[in-house]
Amino acid sequence: MNKTEKQSSIELAKSILSENQMCILFNYKGLNAVDVVKLRNDLKDKNANMKILKNTLFKKAIEGTEFAFLDKYFQDQVAISYSKDPISLSNVLNNFAKGNDNIKIIVASLDGKETNINTVEELASLGSLDDVRARFIGVLRAPGSQLARVLTAYKEKLEA
Repeated sequence: MNKTEKQSSIELAKSILSENQMCILFNYKGLNAVDVVKLRNDLKDKNANMKILKNTLFKKAIEGTEFAFLDKYFQDQVAISYSKDPISLSNVLNNFAKGNDNIKIIVASLDGKETNINTVEELASLGSLDDVRARFIGVLRAPGSQLARVLTAYKEKLEA
């Protein structure tokens, strides 16, 4: 890899970290090519992606940035998965890790802050972003629906 390729890889790493809401570092040691392709396809379906770069290049990319806390996690075979939608990313990677012992989530970055594995699992348990929106709308509509039922019941009682 020549100097310009290394520099472009460093710039790519910087853009991945700065342009996405969530980045998850995971160890992929022992993962075969078929599983890597499946994981990439699963991520792509949810508007997420993954990148495998040399650890030294990632370390150079995060030097002096808000992501410097990730430096200690770049050991062994580490890949980074990223997306603007943290719920979908957490869901895909967490589910894939449950079905494949070769994937181990190490740490995540949510809005530039270090996030532990428990947060990734909690986000994954929420379902998709559409599910979260539907539940939220249901919560907002519930008081109005209850009031309408009470008023209807009261009206029927008065008419009886």
